[in-house]
Amino acid sequence: MSTGRFHTRSLAPLALGLCVWLIWPAQSLAKALVRFIHAVPGVGTATVAVDTGSGDQTLGSIGFAQATAWRSVRSGRFHWILTGAGKTLAQGSATIGNGAYDIVVLEKDMKVVLGVYRAQGGKAGTSRVRVIHAAPELGSPELQIDGKTVVNSLGYTAVTPYLSIAPGLHSLGAMRRGDSTPLVSGAHMRAMTGDAYSAVVLGTRGQRVRVVTLVDRGAPLVRGSHRATTSGTAEATMEGPTGLHPGGTYQIRSGDCLWAIARGVVGQGAGNEAVYREVSAIWHENAQRIGTGDPNLIYPGTTLHLPSTNV
Repeated sequence: MSTGRFHTRSLAPLALGLCVWLIWPAQSLAKALVRFIHAVPGVGTATVAVDTGSGDQTLGSIGFAQATAWRSVRSGRFHWILTGAGKTLAQGSATIGNGAYDIVVLEKDMKVVLGVYRAQGGKAGTSRVRVIHAAPELGSPELQIDGKTVVNSLGYTAVTPYLSIAPGLHSLGAMRRGDSTPLVSGAHMRAMTGDAYSAVVLGTRGQRVRVVTLVDRGAPLVRGSHRATTSGTAEATMEGPTGLHPGGTYQIRSGDCLWAIARGVVGQGAGNEAVYREVSAIWHENAQRIGTGDPNLIYPGTTLHLPSTNV
């Protein structure tokens, strides 16, 4: 995590515009996905921009408890700057690797903290959720799912592992140990089979405490149809185009998804693990070419470069 000087009084206006610039070394490759979550109450709308060395890329404007869309960026060490009303509010450095990251903009001890949390994709046949603690005034609460304790104590800025849950509607709660009065109640999430989620607890300083649930689809999660096997596990049944070879190209057609294309590269008899590795490799190779920031959202007519080896 990275910290910078942070003056609370200067951030009080609710209409404040906030910008984030990320600067990666020019030699880095675009092998990461990021999503920013605004968790500093009282700041108001935040405009998030990324500088990858070739000009600013605006990720969008978000208010408190909102998140940007997933965007592809270069992995490596980056410098971040928070600005508002023409002033630099805070700055620092952090590092991300390949993969997908939830980056939560937080306040801690009168400083800005970037909570950098690597995301994971879904798992066939189950749902998964992790909890990120982004509400400093809650202390280290006990976390519950459907009234059952799943974590005895979670400190501010900490994150739980991904927990397996059954698909369906669930309630999330938090309370101080030894106290029956809930700190968070009435928070619900609907989990879909094969999806992974981040549940971000945030609020206080005049903002009500709430849980924002986000789909961690940028890990990447690539949906397809599934069937149960005799062993009780789930296997993807979506067949891909044939005749694809590593090092070649492929033009996306209507109805395609990265999972099907990856299966066409590794072979129809390959297992899910091999297909998933190929999905990741294709996405890392083509994230900027696809341009949506989401491996589930690809458009017909886009020409993909099929990597020679997995990354």
